[in-house]
Amino acid sequence: MMRRCGWLSLLCRPRRGGRAAVLPPPNPDPPPPQPKGEENHSASDKVIMENILPNGDFSEDLCLWHSNGCHAFVAVEGSGYHNGIKPHSGSKYAVVTHRTQTWQGLEQVLENISAGTKYIVTAYVRVHGEFHEPVGVQATLKLEGEGSPTNYHSIARILASQECWEKLEGSFELTTIPSRLVFYLEGPPAGVDLLIDSVTISCKKAESKTSSLIGGTANIILNCDFSDGLQSWHPICCHAYVASQWSGFLDGIRGDSGENYAVVSKRTEPWQGLEQDITDRVSAGTVYAVSARVRVDGNIHGKAEVKATLRLQNPDGSTHYNPIGRVLASKEKWEKLEGSFSLTNMPKSVVFYLEGPPAGADLIIDSVTIARSEQKQPKEVKSISGVETIIKNPQFAEGLSNWSGRGCNICRHEFTAYGNVKPVNGSYFASATGRVHSWNGIQQDITGRVQRKVSYEISSPVRIFGSANETEVRATLWVQEYGREQYLCISKNQASDKRWTHLKGKFILHAPFSKVVLFIEGPPAGIDILVDGLVLSPARKLDAAPRPKIENVLYGANIMQNSACSRGLAGWSPMGSCRLSIHTESPHMLSSILKDPSNQKHISGRYILATNRTDVWMGPSQMTNGLMVGK
Repeated sequence: MMRRCGWLSLLCRPRRGGRAAVLPPPNPDPPPPQPKGEENHSASDKVIMENILPNGDFSEDLCLWHSNGCHAFVAVEGSGYHNGIKPHSGSKYAVVTHRTQTWQGLEQVLENISAGTKYIVTAYVRVHGEFHEPVGVQATLKLEGEGSPTNYHSIARILASQECWEKLEGSFELTTIPSRLVFYLEGPPAGVDLLIDSVTISCKKAESKTSSLIGGTANIILNCDFSDGLQSWHPICCHAYVASQWSGFLDGIRGDSGENYAVVSKRTEPWQGLEQDITDRVSAGTVYAVSARVRVDGNIHGKAEVKATLRLQNPDGSTHYNPIGRVLASKEKWEKLEGSFSLTNMPKSVVFYLEGPPAGADLIIDSVTIARSEQKQPKEVKSISGVETIIKNPQFAEGLSNWSGRGCNICRHEFTAYGNVKPVNGSYFASATGRVHSWNGIQQDITGRVQRKVSYEISSPVRIFGSANETEVRATLWVQEYGREQYLCISKNQASDKRWTHLKGKFILHAPFSKVVLFIEGPPAGIDILVDGLVLSPARKLDAAPRPKIENVLYGANIMQNSACSRGLAGWSPMGSCRLSIHTESPHMLSSILKDPSNQKHISGRYILATNRTDVWMGPSQMTNGLMVGK
C-alpha cells in the first residue's frame, strides 16, 4: 500500500520587499476523516506518483542545479565523501559550502508546472560545521513575474543535524503560474555546509485499477508498475523484491515512471528472471505489442542482453520458448525493450517473463505492458527499396499486423534479437518459432490482391536459427481452386544462421481460384525461420524477345531456349518441389522420331531428369514470352 505524505501547511511570507503570496491560504482545520476503505478519488482509480524534477539524485553531477551565491559540488565514493559522510541512497549527494548568508543554497528552475495541481516535495538533508544544536533547513519557491516583485514561499522546514540524514517533506499548489519558478533548499546559519540527497517533486496521477491503457488499448499485464509489490509476479528460481521511494532505491536508481520498480537478484543462471501467467488474457489469432523498461546492476562492464520470452506449455506436455524481443541494457540508464507476438494455436498455458543478464547480475524492471495491436496499415505500401508491394506491413513496421503463423507462433524483433542479428532493411524482422513440422512458417493471405494471368515476382531476405548447418527455406503458394488445392513452390534457397539469404522467384496463376496464401517454410522441426520483410509486386515488363533462332526448320521455329540442354539447365526451372538434373546416357525409351537416323545430327545426347516428384504436374518448365510452359 502506498505511503501517504502528510500535507504541511504553506508558510506564506513576503520577503525582500515581496508582495503577498498567490498561493491559497492554508486550511487550519484538518479534513474530516473518511470512512474506512474510502479514498479521496474514485473507487475504480488508484494513485501513482510521477517525479517531475530531473537529476534529483545528482547522478549527472550538478546538471540543471545552480548554487545560490555560494559554492557547490557533488560528493562521490570514488573521490571521497565529504568528511566521510555516506549518502542516504545511491552513491552521490550535493554539498553546498562557503555559505555567507542563511538563504544561500542550491536551486533549480521548475518546468511543466500546472496550476491547480498539488505537488509533493521530499528531500534528504543534513548539515556539517561548527555548531552544537540542530539547525533549520527549508525548501522554498521563488516566483518571478514580469513587472511585479519577486515572491518567496516556504514549502517545508525541518531541523537537521550532523549525525544523520533527515527527511524534509512538504507540498505546494499554485493558482497562477509565474513567468519563472525556482525551487531551492536553504536555511543553515552562515558557515555551515548544507548536504542534499534524493530530491523529488511529485504530482498525483490517476490510473485505473482494473487495467492501464496504452494508446487507448487495455494492458493485459497485472500490476504492471509494481505499485502493489510483487502481486501477480513470480521470480524464476531466484529472489525478487520491489524498490521504492519509501523502502529505498537500489543503488540510488530512480524508477523510470512512478515510484516503484522490481529488482531480480541472487541469479545463478541467465534464464532466471520475473514471470507472469497470462493464459486467461490472451487469445489465438490476436497480435500483441510488448514493451518494458529495463536496466541491469552489479558487476557488469558495458552492456548486457535482456530478453522478453514466452513459455508455452502444449496439451501434449511439450514446452516451447518463443523469444519476443531483446535489448542491450546498461547500469547507467533505462532502456526500452519492444516486441510483438501472435499465437496461432492456443497452448495449455502461456507465461510471459523477462530474463537474460549474466548470472550474478541484477535485472531491474519497470513499466511492463502487453496490449492488443490496433495499428492500421496504409493502403499503398512501398518497401525500403521503393518498389510498390501488395504485401501488407511488408517490413513489420506495424508489428505483426496482417501476418500469422502457419501451424506455429510468430514474433517480431528489433536488431538486437537472436544474438544481435541485424535486419537487412528497416528496424525489425519476424521469426517463426515453435515449429514441429517442416511446413510450419509465417504466412499472409493475399486473396484479392493477386490476379489471374499476371506475372508476379517476390523477394525476401531469410535466415535460420537453431542449426549450424545450412538448410533449405522455401517461399510457397497455397492456392484454393474450385474443386482442388495446390502448393506451388515459388522460390527456394539454402539458408544458414550466419547471414541473410534472398529468396527470389516468379509465378503466374492461370486457373480460377478462391483463396491464395503466401508462406515461408522448409527447415526441419525445431529450427526457427527469420524473415526480414517480403516484397511481392507485378513482374517488371521485359523487352520484346529477339526473333528466335530456328534450330530445325524441318519441325518449325523453336521458341524454347536451350532446348537441347547444351548449356545445362540454363533457362529451365523446376515446377513444384521436384529436382532437375542433366544426364547424357541414353534414355531407356526413345520416341519413333528420334530413332530415325536422319535426325541423329539434331540430338545432343543430353536430357533433363525430374526427380522427387510428388504430383503429376511437377516437372521441368520454362518461361516463354510471359507464359509458363511445362514438360
